Amino acid sequence: MANNKLRAGGQAVIEGVMMLVPGGYAMSVRQQDKQIKTIKKPFKKLTERNKYLNLVFIRGVVSFIEMMQLGYESINKSAEIAFGETQSGTLKDTIYNAIVIVLSLAIGFGIFSFVPIFVNSLLNLQNNQIVSNLFIGAFRFLLFIAYILGISFVKDIKRLFMYHGAEHKTIYAYENGDELTIENIRKYSTKHPRCGTSFIFITLFSAIIFYSIIDTIVFSSMHIANNPINRFINHIVFLPLIASVSYELLMLAGKFHKNPIVKILVYPGILFQYITTKEPDDDMIEVAAEALKSAFEASEKKKENE
Repeated sequence: MANNKLRAGGQAVIEGVMMLVPGGYAMSVRQQDKQIKTIKKPFKKLTERNKYLNLVFIRGVVSFIEMMQLGYESINKSAEIAFGETQSGTLKDTIYNAIVIVLSLAIGFGIFSFVPIFVNSLLNLQNNQIVSNLFIGAFRFLLFIAYILGISFVKDIKRLFMYHGAEHKTIYAYENGDELTIENIRKYSTKHPRCGTSFIFITLFSAIIFYSIIDTIVFSSMHIANNPINRFINHIVFLPLIASVSYELLMLAGKFHKNPIVKILVYPGILFQYITTKEPDDDMIEVAAEALKSAFEASEKKKENE
């Protein structure tokens, strides 16, 4: 990737792609009449607006939360465009949707985080911190794989994964200096080292190492009872730090993705993407290309207005 290129990222949405570049973002969606509708806006990240939020080990958590919000809004809007639906947008609806989202995330996260710890205690592995965290990490890994594999068979999710592949191909073409045509984009891989899927793997791997150390300190040195509840609380408390470290590692992986050692380290995350990305058709590539071009147009407009 050329050093003077702006970093581009994005995500798949319902029948489309959202692309984000420094200074702007855009979302392109294929409507039922087969036409592409694009929404583009100037955008400045919180880490760019506040220098303190851009500090190492803080920017990762801030960026994750901000992207979660933008991603959710993009998916909601893309559904409206793709299926011609509208939402009332009342305060009651907004509060209800927020409660549903929070509860869903809390329940899912609780199962993903607590169940491996509980099973670990049933097997009486908690006294050996290394073995214990290897087991918990492997259990979480298998839960994640099972979940992704399960939803990948759903027709709509499969199309989402195809748009995910189109997003990656388009970013690769841009990073290599190619004109964003369907022919140029088609030849690139659907696997990208900066994908959020790789972030999840790096977080899981980092957690195994980190928790093995911190659990030893908390439960052995500080003589705190080593039970499932205390271990769960301990893991939750330190999760933002692990996520922040993982974010920095992911950024380094993206920067030095051609390095042979980095390729080996990120390879497991790339393997994840054999599930979360699928080969897109040309119509999907066209949508992704339109989104990236429009994101840069929004960025340029922001610069002109400054």
